[in-house]
Amino acid sequence: MHWTKQLAYTITPKSGPMRRMETLLDANRALSNDLPRELFKRDHWLAAGKLLVHASETGAGADIQRATDELLKAVESEGWMSRAPRRRAGNG
Repeated sequence: MHWTKQLAYTITPKSGPMRRMETLLDANRALSNDLPRELFKRDHWLAAGKLLVHASETGAGADIQRATDELLKAVESEGWMSRAPRRRAGNG
């Protein structure tokens, strides 16, 4: 297994529950420990998880690239790559 390999690029969500991810192991821990269980059943998370496991098995650069891209797509689909709007005093 190649869990210590670097992702194709670092993914740092700006909001949401997930940690910064630099390696396949970081991404595995983010999916296993940070992602709320009810979200893991969504298609984009299932796809990212499958590609992540496959990349860890092969260690191939192309597989790591695909897993990283899919992981970013999943994080983006949850809106976690942008900061949550701040509440203004007196508005709620």
